[in-house]
This record gives sequence, structure tokens and C-alpha cells, in this order.
Amino acid sequence: MCKRLTFGLLVGLITGSISHWAYGQEIERRHVPSQERVDPLERRRDDIDGNNVRATITNWLQTAQSGNPGDFWYEWPKNTRRIYVALTQLWVGAQVKANTGTNPGQTLYIVDVADFRQNRFGGTNSWTFEPIKGYVNPAGSAYGIAQSDEPDSWPPFWPDKLADRNDPGWRGSWNGFFGKNIFNADQEFFFKAGDDQYDRYLSAYRPDSTDPSRGGLGLIVDSRIMAWSQILIDDVVFLLYEVKNDGTEDLERVGFTIWLADCVGGDCGDDIPFFDILEDVAFMTDRDGVGDQNFGTDPVGVAAFAFLETPGNALDRIDNDADGSTGNPDCTVAECNSPVVRAEFLEGEDPLNGIDDNGNGLIDENASHIPFTNELGSSPGVGFADGIDNDGDGEEGSSVVTQEMIDQAASDRWRRWPPAFEADPFFDQLVEGVRLRDLPGFERVRVHLIDVGPEDLGMKFKDGIDNDDTAAKDPCRGEPGSPRVTQEMVDQAAQDPYGRYPVFVRRNGRLQWCTILHQVGPEDLGKPYKDCLDNDGNGAVDEGIDENIDEMIDERRDDGIDNDGDWNLLRDDTGLDGVPNTGDPGEDDSCPTSGAGTSFPGERNIDKTDVAESDQIGITNVRIFPAGSLNLTQTPDQTLFNRFMIPGFLDLERPPAGDNDLAVSSGLFPLTAGQIERISLAVILAANRSEALKGRDYALSAYAEDYQFAQAPLTPTVVAVPGDGRVTLYWDSKAEESVDSYLESIGLDGRDFEGYRIYRATDPAFLDALVITDGFGNLTFRKPIAQFDLKNGITGFHPIDINGIKFYLGNDNGIRHVFVDTTVTNGITYYYAVTAYDRGVAEINIAPTETPIRIRRLPDGTIQTGPNVVRVTPTAPVAGYRNAELENVDGFLPRVAGFTTSRIAYQIIDPRAVREGARYRIVFEDTLIAGTRTTPDTLTTKNFSLIDITDAARPDTLIRRSTAFKPGQEVPIVDGFQLIFFPDPYVVQDRASSGWNNPDVFAPVMEPFVQPPFIKGLRNPADYRIEIVADGSVMSEPLRIGAQTIPARPTNVRVINIATGQPVKFAFLDRDNTDGGVLSTTPARFTASPGANPPASDFLVLIEPLPDGREGVTWRISLDFTQSDRRNPREGDVATLITRKPFLSSDVFEFTAKGPTVDRERARQLLDQIQVVPNPYIATNRFEAQNPFTTGRGPRAIHFIHLPPQATVRIFTVGGRLVRTLRLNEGANDGLDAASLLNGTLVWDLLTEDGLEVSYGVYLYHVEAPGIGEKTGTFAIIK
Repeated sequence: MCKRLTFGLLVGLITGSISHWAYGQEIERRHVPSQERVDPLERRRDDIDGNNVRATITNWLQTAQSGNPGDFWYEWPKNTRRIYVALTQLWVGAQVKANTGTNPGQTLYIVDVADFRQNRFGGTNSWTFEPIKGYVNPAGSAYGIAQSDEPDSWPPFWPDKLADRNDPGWRGSWNGFFGKNIFNADQEFFFKAGDDQYDRYLSAYRPDSTDPSRGGLGLIVDSRIMAWSQILIDDVVFLLYEVKNDGTEDLERVGFTIWLADCVGGDCGDDIPFFDILEDVAFMTDRDGVGDQNFGTDPVGVAAFAFLETPGNALDRIDNDADGSTGNPDCTVAECNSPVVRAEFLEGEDPLNGIDDNGNGLIDENASHIPFTNELGSSPGVGFADGIDNDGDGEEGSSVVTQEMIDQAASDRWRRWPPAFEADPFFDQLVEGVRLRDLPGFERVRVHLIDVGPEDLGMKFKDGIDNDDTAAKDPCRGEPGSPRVTQEMVDQAAQDPYGRYPVFVRRNGRLQWCTILHQVGPEDLGKPYKDCLDNDGNGAVDEGIDENIDEMIDERRDDGIDNDGDWNLLRDDTGLDGVPNTGDPGEDDSCPTSGAGTSFPGERNIDKTDVAESDQIGITNVRIFPAGSLNLTQTPDQTLFNRFMIPGFLDLERPPAGDNDLAVSSGLFPLTAGQIERISLAVILAANRSEALKGRDYALSAYAEDYQFAQAPLTPTVVAVPGDGRVTLYWDSKAEESVDSYLESIGLDGRDFEGYRIYRATDPAFLDALVITDGFGNLTFRKPIAQFDLKNGITGFHPIDINGIKFYLGNDNGIRHVFVDTTVTNGITYYYAVTAYDRGVAEINIAPTETPIRIRRLPDGTIQTGPNVVRVTPTAPVAGYRNAELENVDGFLPRVAGFTTSRIAYQIIDPRAVREGARYRIVFEDTLIAGTRTTPDTLTTKNFSLIDITDAARPDTLIRRSTAFKPGQEVPIVDGFQLIFFPDPYVVQDRASSGWNNPDVFAPVMEPFVQPPFIKGLRNPADYRIEIVADGSVMSEPLRIGAQTIPARPTNVRVINIATGQPVKFAFLDRDNTDGGVLSTTPARFTASPGANPPASDFLVLIEPLPDGREGVTWRISLDFTQSDRRNPREGDVATLITRKPFLSSDVFEFTAKGPTVDRERARQLLDQIQVVPNPYIATNRFEAQNPFTTGRGPRAIHFIHLPPQATVRIFTVGGRLVRTLRLNEGANDGLDAASLLNGTLVWDLLTEDGLEVSYGVYLYHVEAPGIGEKTGTFAIIK
């Protein structure tokens, strides 16, 4: 199969002469321990809230709890204080042998935990996982954990990316799961944790021979916590942990544990956690479905934990995850027809020790591998690697199973071939004085084929030889430079009954096994063979040898092989950093580039970025225990290892309701030096178990797609403007430029933005808007109060349904960036969210995706909003308020140059953003649109620009060459205002403004002169005066039309350009034949003949300078002879011909902005409108905010409305004692800035100056406004 590993084993080869056996020199192992170490001073906490779930996370491998009172214990929906999970924590343990001190070889157990374990030696070193230094913003804890959508949280550079020769450290770029600046998730956190300060066993075990001070197991954990707002998984948080053995010691028996603590419904004492072995999901449920006060009468849901990925074991010859045998019908990827582990294979096998005890070639086979049916369910079993090509797609030219081989295997208990290695004299031979069976690696080569029977006759099998010379045909798939079979090797193999030839390598100066070539014969002479060396220097070893045999059994994510064959040359060949067009190693080389062995992700769909390439062992241990019963400081590591990590112990009975914890583990497996294994889980919050399982299925689908799926558009940035009974929202357009990289990667158009939705609520969780249920009655969609979508014919409901409901795409009403909500009530606080959505792809079953609503309610009640969410309270402005305005004439901006008849109006969107005294200029570019054969050329507007000329020496172009002047288009908002264009699309006569000085004359008509195919007159943007003068006093111009020339002749008409005052040339066409016809040269009068047959009017064809400098035909002027009650013009009559003109390059508009102000006289007149609302105050009122606390009454509020600016309100008892002094917009720039002027309401919290609650009764108030006046009144409080 295709493969490439940019960094890997770099070794040399020597063909030895030890009994003609071949061996390689010492392997230069690629892994070198890093210098990365922990720094507890860089501990950080943060909150993930990229979808409907909010949870506190830490960078020491623990979530929900960080020791901070403001922690969020998996709150769902977010901002509701409804919690479900109190803790998740990762443990990693291993059984090791002491390698230093007084008892070398002693068995030790070391278990790393995330928190809650103190240093029992009394030292300063931490005995828990701690953050690796350098992966946070060093400026302080306020920046939290490095987060994809908050660049301020990133470190100055990424320590693990310093090896990038093109961009060392990736400064200013995101260190994404799939590569540099790849933002796959809506929210992604990244950090690393390590265990090097765990010095408890340092006197007996040192994990890193290059650093004797390094403690623990020498582990580094790359951690990513991700959330998507995609509707199918918007109630899911993904936790991904990559555990690397960064030391020098191989770890033979390793286990991972996830510790889970419940608190479903906030009342933790009545929970029932359990593990559903059929669904492979851990659940946390509430016994009675009743939660704490934050749930009110709403039922409590459930929490579920789906284990998406567990560690793999690529050495046991068992298809642990069944994706290469019984669980995968795709024979192009899997080994179809693979034999299945049978019950007899378990005889004599200890499933816990990592050893092939019974010699059948499999390691730690157990009852979960064989077919079974019981009360818990059924399983077809899993396959194993028998070394035989069971599905017929193996390497061409491979050796095949013969009847002789079948007969030889029949004598063996396990039908092994060659049989009975235990007594095989082949392995008793000596090499360098050592028996072959005593060399390291013997356990890997002693069993070749397994379970050989008559059904295998004629099938290909692994022989260790590249029979089709893959490297010669395709260097990408093969290994150029591999050694080739020699005649000596053929002769040597001929001496063995099975045609065997041993191949060795050296490691650390010691000879060890590589492999055994089988059935080596003369036909193999000159063929490449396996030698366990990287002969082509690409890092992968022995590519293209024995390919397509035992596919996807014992697959792994660090072998440089595209095990499942999903790497795509057209979209995935991006190189080591995962990003196209960076010129990094492996880019555009037509081979998959793996990131294994490096700190880079590599290309998609291979190794590190392909989750399917791991032979996962699944969940092997489940324990339920009372909360608080586990003391990590006092519990020995051996106890933790034996109780929680040894496989086979499953607490499947549901405990009595209480406060319980759950530990779910996966193990045991090897973790050699430099190797990475992974454990990933999805935390799912749902209304019930059924919905949680659906969420699990969607999470598994996301996992199966390597977390690659359609992405939401970019998040809009919205601004809210409070008004009197209204709220105005406006937002930017960056979402419309979004490109979905996933769609592009599969060959589709990534520019799939479709529209905007606006949601409104009175609570920060937006529960008001969550009213649309799915087919099962579960609240699923929010209902928008407004929606704007592209006019592109994509309307109605999207074909893909989500549990029976469909996403509404809009009705082609057009994109807008301003929305005014006039259905609000003054004094009530509203939350608005503007989301962008795409159109989905029905053809490949992708529903529309929408940007998340980003809002946080902190424990102290503070509200933090994301860029697309605003919190706003509509209110009347201060008394006497005058809105901001732009310099105008009757509502239109003044033109300072040009002659356009088009006009520009404006609207103030945000008076707070209007810059007092700022001056602006609007200029245009025009263009000449060529006419058709029968239509004239047209001069029209091309674009406009808005320029800030406040500083004339440094003009600033705010809008550059925009075409948004056309009807129906929206101009971007600048400095709080929006231009509104009323353009004339092209030059045309303004009939209403044109006419003679004597209304009795036939009306003048002006149209472009078109004489196909010779003349197409230009719509010249000029105004004209037609003067009737003495007969023959003005000479017309000749005009050539095709082969005919209209001659010049004396006339009684003069044409004047009004703007220049200059005469305009014209040709005279006597079309009514009253003056000798068009070819006559006799004097002519400008007339019409309504009684002629047919009726006609003379033409004046204007000849003027054109835009290119030449003279040409423009307009023809005639008389409207249909007006029977009128006459022809005569000497002294004068006509004015006015044109309506588009915006042209000669037109300039200039205007000055004026901010909002206060009319103090008007404010004085409005003092009597000051009111107290509500009056009386009875216990509560609708203006009061939701209680942000879990106990107590919550905030109270009385509003004083219609106050003048800078007002001071004093509240007294009826006895005259001062209760409280309040100042309108206190601290806001003397209360006269634009934002303050919009707010004429003062809110009193019913507390005294001393912070005490007031009693019920009648109170007096006194309002004082400097320069305006005073007002007094009374109000009552009834508690």
C-alpha cells in the first residue's frame, strides 16, 4: 500500500556471512527524548462553550473541576446553571522493571493522575500531570488555555513546531489538529501535559536515560478539547488525548483510565452511573429526574460518555476492533474471509500478561474475541492475522499454500506452518554463539502461518519477499534500495525443509531477529526482501512487501502506511504541516506524508490524522465506587493499576442511587519509546438515554470522518443600538466570504454561505427561542425573529432532516446587514444573536450548518458575549434629545460638483458612532456601455467611493469602488450612517422639466439617434436650449449615414449647451417634407406635420464631442405632433431640454457629520414627563433581570424614565430622610456623550446608600438637571 514517513528510522545494511545469513547493522532509532518539561506555574483553566454545552477545562488533563468556585460542571444548556458532570480525569499507568537502585528488575507500578494527589515526600515537585511549558500566553492566567478562536490566548510560538524550516514555531498561527491555521472545530483548545515531576520512584526507575532527573513514565500528553455547533453534535464535547512515551524505556504493559464523577441535575446524591456494555457507553442518570432549583419544573436529562478511540495493539495478530475482518465488508480495505478466533485458541492463554502463552501466534486472546451469544447480546467474533491472503487480493507472484504445507500443518495443534517451533531444530542453530530461539525478537518470528487447512489451498501467503518488485513500478508504494535475494540465500534456503532464510538486525550492538523469509527458491533470485531497515530514507520500513495480506489487522498510526486506503492524491497531498502551498516536505510528491515520529500532523488520512488506522482494544475495565472513597494521595500506585487497569473487571450492575464515581479503562498494551497511543471520548448531554445514544452515533460518525465535516460560516460581528421602543442591529459581511475547506477538500464549492438568522431572547441561554421540536418531541431548533438569505433560487426547507425536522433556508428575500426590532418593550433586557448559515449539500447528506451563539454567564452574574451576540435594553433617550445627522438639503446630501440629477439620502444607524465634525466626499467612476445594433451607447455609473476628508492632507477611503449604489443593494455602514442612493440608471430626457417657454408649442422630444447599422447615438449627459431664430440664420452640419450624406442647409434653429453656453452642431433632417426633403439644401424650418401621411416631425441630430475626443452623434430632437391642440414653434420660442443623469465621474458630493445633541429648552418643557415605573412597585416587575445566583431573591429594579441629561435623582422617605442619591449615566463622560444621550432611564436597585434593602412604604423623589430644571414626585413600594 502507499506510504511515506518523512522522519523515521535511519539505518544502514550489511549482508553478513554468518552461515550465509543476512543481518543489518544497528538501527538508529528515530526517537530522541524531547527537552519539553512541565511548569506548574503555567497551570490554566478555561471554559469550552462552542456549542450548547459549557464546561470548565484545565491544562492538566482534568475537566469540570479546577478548584475555582466559578467552575462549570458540564452545564447544559449553557448559561442555565444546570449541571451534569462533576469531573473527568485521565490516568496513565504502567507496569515496569526497576532499572536503577538496589533492586534492578523489580516489578514496579507507576500511575500518573491529573489531580488530587499530594507529594508524600514533602517536596516541591508535583505528583500529578502538569502543563508542559510554552503552550500558553505567558502574560498570565487571564488568557486561559490556547484556544483556536482567541489568538490572544496563543503562545508567542509553538515549541513543538520549531523544526518547521519554512516557519519555525508557527508564530501567529494556530497549532491545529489537522495543521497550521486549520480551524476544523468551531472551538478547539490545545495543550500538553507531562509527568516528569513525579519523583516517587526515581530511585528505582528512570524513564529517560538522557535525563536522570526525569520522573514518572516519561510521558507527554497532547490534548485537544473540541466543540462543534453543527446541529447533530452541538450537545457534545470531544476530549482527545495522545499519550507519547517520550522516554527511552519501552513500556510493555500500559493502561489508560478515565475517572468520571457525576452530579446529574446539580443534586449529586441521587445519581445512578452505569456502563452499558452493549452500547459501549457510560451513562450518568438522576434517579427521580428532579434537579436543583436551576431546573425548575423541567426534567433532568442524562450524561453519556462515548469512547471514540481506545489504545491500539498492533502486535497481537488479533483484529481487536474488527475493522479488518468481521466488522468491515469492504474487501478493498479489509481482509475479507479472515479466520475468526475460536474458543479453543483460549486454552492455555493468560489474557493479561502480554505473552503468547500457548504458542498459537496470538497474544492475550480472550473471550471477547470469540463469537458468542448471551443475555447481553451477541458477537461474530474477530479475525486474526493468519498470514494468508484470504480475499485473493494479495501481492502478485507471492508463494501459495500447497497440499504439502497443509499436510505439514495438520500435525500441529494450532495448524501452524512451519509446525512445532518448540522442537524445530532450525531455531537451535547458533549465530555468534547464540541459539536462534534465544535471540531478541524470537517471539515475533517463531509462528508464521496459523490455522492452515484445506480451505487455504492455492492461496497466497506472506513470504517476506517483494514478489512483484513494487519499488520498481511505484517508488511511493515500495522501498527502493531494499536488498535482493542472492544465489547464496537460495542455496542456504534449499537446505531447510520449508525454504526458510533468517534475516537479522542489530540494535544497541546486539543481534536480534528481523524476520524469516519462507519458500525461498530460484524464482526469487534478485527480488527485494524484508530487512527491517529504512533503505530509501523516507522513514517507513519494508514498504510494498507482502502487501494486501491481513489488511487492517494490527494496523497502526505510526507506520507510514495508508492502511485503509483513503488518502486522496488530489486533495490530501499537502505535506508535513497539513497545509497546501507552503512548500514543506512531502507536498505535491504524489505520496502520503505521515506525521508519525514528528511533532507535525502530516497529511490527512494517514497515521496521525486518520483515526481508523489503529487496532483499538476497546474498554477492558469498568469500576463504580462511592464518591469520596478514593484518596489518591494515600492509595498506592499498584492498587490503582491492579484495581482499575487490569482487564476483565467490569462492574455492570447499576448501583443504588447516590453520589458515585465511575472509572473506565482500556488496557493493557505496549507503549514503546517514541510510540503514541490515544484515548478519545465524547461527553454527550441529552434529554434522555435514547437521545444520548443518537448523540453517540453522531459523535462516532464525526470520529469516523476523522473529525472532518462541513464547517459553519465565519461568525458575524454584531452591534446593537438601543432606541425608544426599538432595537437596531447591524453586522459585518465577513461570513459571506467564508470558504468551507472540507467541501473544497472533497471537490465541491466551499463558498456555500446562504444567509443570516436573528434570534431574540430574554435569557442568556436563549431558551425563549428554543421552541422547535424534532419528530421525537425534543427541543432542537431555535426560531428566528428574522431571516435574510441570498437571492439565488435556493429556498424552502433543506431536504436533509434532523430527526424529522428540516432547516429552513429562506425565501430569497435578499441579504441585509441591518435589522430594526420594533416589538420590544422599554426597560426589558434582550439578548440578540446574529448567526450565519450555509446551504448544506443534500447530495452527500450534509445538512446546513450555522454559526454558534457565543455567550457566557459567569458565576457572579456577569454576561460575556461573543462577537455575534449582544445584550441591550431599549429605552427612551434623554429629554430634549436630537438625533445625529449629516449635512443635507431637504434630506439629501449636497452636490458640490457635476450635474447629476441622481440623489443620495442617508439614515443614521448608530448615533454613537457618528463623528462630530467629520467631513466626507463621495466620488464616482462612470463607464460607456456599447449599444447593440439597434440600441444606443449608454453612459452610466460604474462605482462610487466614500472618502473621509476630515484631514484634507490625509484623506482616507472608507468605501472603495463599490457598486452598491444600485436599487435594492445595501451600502456598508460607516461611522454610524448608511448611504441611500436614488440613481438614475442612464441619461434620459426629463419630460417633466423640459418644454417651451410657450406651452402652446408642440412639446420637444429628445432621444438617442440610432440609424442601424451605421449610427448609434450617445446618451450625452447634457442639458440644452433650443432657440427659434430668423429663417436661414443658422447653418446645420452635413451628416453621413451609410452611403448617403445629409447636406448642410440654412435653418431657423440654434442649439445651446446650457452648462457651457456654447452652440451645439446639428444636422437637420426634413422628415415632414415641408422644406424639400432630407437631401435638400434650401432653408428649412423646424416643424412637425401632424396632418401629413404619415405624420412626421423634423429631426435635429446633435453632433458633439464624445468621451474619446472624437465628434459623434448624440441626440435627435423632434416635436411631439400627437398634441393636436398645439402649434409649431416660431421665431422667439425657446425650449429647455433637461436630462436625468446618473452619477458620473464629474459628480462630487461633500457633507459634514453632526453628532447627537440636546435641546435644553425642549428638555425643560418635558420635565413633567418624568415617571417612576412601576408605580407602585409590588414585589417584583418584568424589568428585573433573571436571578444570577443559586440562592436569594435576586436583583430588584425601579426605573426613572424620560430624565434629562446629567440628572441627579434623590430618593427620600416621607419623613425627609435621604435614602439614596443616583446620577444618570454616572461616570460616562459627564453624561453628554452620544451613548449616554441615548439613555434617559435610571435604574434603582431598591438598596440604600448603605447597601440595605428598603422597606415598603411611600417615597419622595427629587430630580435635578443642571441648566434645565427640577421635578419632584412620589412612588410606593409594596413588598
